[in-house]
Amino acid sequence: MAAIKNFDKKIGELKLQYGKINCPIVFNFRTFCSSWEWTKRSDVLTHHIHKYPAKLIPYIPIFFLSSQMCAKDDEVMDPFTGSGTVLLESITHPYFKRNCFGIEINPLARLIAKVKTTPLDLKKLQDKEEELFLNLKRKDINPIIPEYDNLDLWFSENAQKKLGKLRACIEELKDDDYKDFFFVCFSSLIRKVSLADPNIPPPVVLKPDKYKKGSSRYDEMKDFLKRNRIPNVKALFKQCVKDNERRVKSLSNIEDVSNGVAKARIVWDDSRDPKIGRLVAKGNIEKKGAKVFKENSIGLIITSPPYITAQKYVRTTKLELLWLGLVDSKSLIELDKETIGTEKVKVDDNLVRTNIKIIDNLCNKIVDISRERAIMVNRYFNDMILVIRNSYKMLKKDGRMILIVGNNKVCGYNVKTYGMLAEIGESIGFRKEMVIKDRIRSRGMITKRHKKGGLIEDEYIVVLQK
Repeated sequence: MAAIKNFDKKIGELKLQYGKINCPIVFNFRTFCSSWEWTKRSDVLTHHIHKYPAKLIPYIPIFFLSSQMCAKDDEVMDPFTGSGTVLLESITHPYFKRNCFGIEINPLARLIAKVKTTPLDLKKLQDKEEELFLNLKRKDINPIIPEYDNLDLWFSENAQKKLGKLRACIEELKDDDYKDFFFVCFSSLIRKVSLADPNIPPPVVLKPDKYKKGSSRYDEMKDFLKRNRIPNVKALFKQCVKDNERRVKSLSNIEDVSNGVAKARIVWDDSRDPKIGRLVAKGNIEKKGAKVFKENSIGLIITSPPYITAQKYVRTTKLELLWLGLVDSKSLIELDKETIGTEKVKVDDNLVRTNIKIIDNLCNKIVDISRERAIMVNRYFNDMILVIRNSYKMLKKDGRMILIVGNNKVCGYNVKTYGMLAEIGESIGFRKEMVIKDRIRSRGMITKRHKKGGLIEDEYIVVLQK
């Protein structure tokens, strides 16, 4: 517990420093947290169970969860759950295990977050594994292959048949918690056996000739393409299952997690209109009978909202979504349109005033260059107003909302997203407690962008208090 006092002391120092200069304080969360063995993060617990774009580094939630910013028996919320980093750190904290709610629009992310935070009986898991591999030997199982016009562009015929049979065998299993574990393992294979360039997060057809001939990268990509014409799906899947069993075992060995004292629940898909539904198989939400969140019920909100136009979250995961049967061609487009920060907007939509001067002025400047981009930015901030307003209602008095965001450049204009979200928070009733700046390290994200989206170099941590 002595280490915990260091977190509160550091937060006090940061607040004092911010109060003096009133501008973002540079602080390295990774360096500070890595001073203690229990905070070091690599392939620990279930963090590496599946890749996901823009995955939040665990050190930021660890830092705030280790402090007195939140009472030890308070509940935590992440309205942009992603693949579940905040949820996992909340329920596994060695000193303050807290129940955590999550909201996430991408069904793949919901599936990953669910498996990442669900303890399993290892013996039962191994029995299911044995059953699954016996099913793979059967001749009477028909492959389940997604209907998608360009599927041949992304996967060889051989890969399609093998993946299709593997998915069909997983579908045969009973017990959704165990089935979902194998679906996550299945999903993690998709890009590994595809014909997409493994060096680019959004799927782009691999063309080795774009790399310098004779270079090691060129040779690697030629080998990758050759291998994935006839991939060894079974061997790759088997290794993934083995690795993820080890990870889930480390989670299940935590007594308060395995006995249900500390629980993570993904409850809804849209943080603009949050409710409490029920997560069912394969990351789907049962909305019938959903309840509203109680006001003044959450102690701490930690979240990393989507970036404005700078992350193609849905496009990056489209192959996995299709193979899992979570979307088809039509619903994939709809999912993209509904995502906060989407680039899929209608140019004939009107700009809706936010009544935040700096945001409205920015949109009016951008509209002269690109109406489409202006609408994207305008919609993003109006969506975030809804999210922050709902978060304010959920939080207890003196509760905090911690926003982890990056800035952008849109049509040549620097967009200080952190400052604009802070202004939204203050207009709703929050008090800006401090802003911290940290260099991005080890995020599975797209940092290089085309000229319209800019480069996300730092992330800002905005601490708002109710």
